[in-house]
Amino acid sequence: MKLEQLQHGREISFAEVILPKGFPEQGIARIQLPSDAELRIPHVERGGLLCLDGDPGPGRGLDATERIEALVKAFFDKFFDPWRDGQLDYDFGKEPQNYWTVNVLRKRTNSDTAIRVLTVDDAPPKPQVRGGLLLQPSKFIIAGDADNPFVQRIVESLGHRSTQCIRVIIADIPISKSFVPSTWPKDVDSLLRVVRARLKLSDQRRFFEQKIRSRRTREHRIVLFRNQEGGFAYVLPGGPPVVHQEGIRKRARQPHTGIQPLLVDRVDPAWTVGRDQIPQVTTRQEKNIVVFGAGALGSPVVEQLAKAGIGRITVVDSDAMESANVGRHLLGVPHINYGKASSIAKEVGLRFPSCAITHHAGTAENWLRSNTLANYDTTLDLTGEPEVRWQLNEARKQHPCQLVVGWMEPFVAGAHVCMLTPQTLWFPGASIHDRLNELEAINWPAEVIKKVPGCSSRFQAYTAANAAYAVALISENALRLIDEELETSQMLSWVRGRQFLDKQWSNLTYREWAEQASPHVGVTIERSFV
Repeated sequence: MKLEQLQHGREISFAEVILPKGFPEQGIARIQLPSDAELRIPHVERGGLLCLDGDPGPGRGLDATERIEALVKAFFDKFFDPWRDGQLDYDFGKEPQNYWTVNVLRKRTNSDTAIRVLTVDDAPPKPQVRGGLLLQPSKFIIAGDADNPFVQRIVESLGHRSTQCIRVIIADIPISKSFVPSTWPKDVDSLLRVVRARLKLSDQRRFFEQKIRSRRTREHRIVLFRNQEGGFAYVLPGGPPVVHQEGIRKRARQPHTGIQPLLVDRVDPAWTVGRDQIPQVTTRQEKNIVVFGAGALGSPVVEQLAKAGIGRITVVDSDAMESANVGRHLLGVPHINYGKASSIAKEVGLRFPSCAITHHAGTAENWLRSNTLANYDTTLDLTGEPEVRWQLNEARKQHPCQLVVGWMEPFVAGAHVCMLTPQTLWFPGASIHDRLNELEAINWPAEVIKKVPGCSSRFQAYTAANAAYAVALISENALRLIDEELETSQMLSWVRGRQFLDKQWSNLTYREWAEQASPHVGVTIERSFV
């Protein structure tokens, strides 16, 4: 493609149309610029491909020629002419992390000391020097002290990718504006000038002179720049040799003689849970809750609460995983004959290290003998057992706390969540009457329990897809209570329509309050908890 001559600094020697295999029936055509355009001209991806929505793609009623013409027109209208006229000069600043990724990947080699930095907290208000860990063989660096419980859980969650933990020292420097290709340090001297300008003298001495006492070997030195938009990191030369796996052999290699750029990823809960847009995550990290019941309902609810940023969860359940649980439980076949509580704590804890999960492989009564609710913000009863509700009722008299009671009706024709403030008891006064069955939406005949197959006479047949409605209802509203959004106790019920009921059992009837669900697929109904 012939291009007009541009002024110095804006030159583009050529641009070519790249047609994918199978074009025009498959794929889209792209524009490729010369390799020297990378990081010099904005909107150029790795390999010189231009990030441009130009080819309308297959299935739009255009032939190959029309699609290429549309691409070429878009190239001049959206890119070439604006670049020539200076309209794209500030576009590097619109997506600085993408260009940093291009830079890192261009310079990556198999002998790199590390490939990525994981940050576990906010950028510091002032520059500081801190410890970190280089994990092998993953080549991840965690920017956090080794005795930090969150860091320890991340290391554990990485499993075989963190079999070796090597201490590193990090200059953690906040920046007000993200780097772009024209401003990020490009060599050792320019990087050291920035570090020395930002660190106070005592931190400089610690960063440049620190040695591991036992080995008298210099640590790897990492420079980390970050703000709310992202981060930029480097490995400085001069660190100890790094062992690399090469097939079945291991070989020690000296680090690069120049600076090595690294990708930076945030793994702090504010980002992983809510992309910095859910402010409740900060307070959720301080919450301590206990969940009774780790079955088909309790196990996915625990997972959802961990994903939502709850800081500490205790799971109480005395059952072991059985084959009949596999189709509707968070756990699967590998956990058959293992305790549900311990397995849930391990599996969910590994996947979501922002949550510290402990377990008790026993009954609620047994747990309450040696524990109180004094240190717990919220209790969840997902067992469906009246004995558990009574025991928690008595425990909450001694140490009032929020209570969530959630359960499903047979076939998950209905699901319910009661959100009780600390002052509301399930059994008020001297009453011993359990109201759970009265709160249900359907009048269930006694033979339902006897005729539906399951792992015992008290279980109903349903799939995990059915239960997902209940899991969402209970998880979302438990978080409302945990986030202290409710001033009074409330109850929500999700009720299936008549068509679903008739498929499961003939001649079922609604309770009066639930009849409004009959013509619908499903209806959520809010009720007062009396």
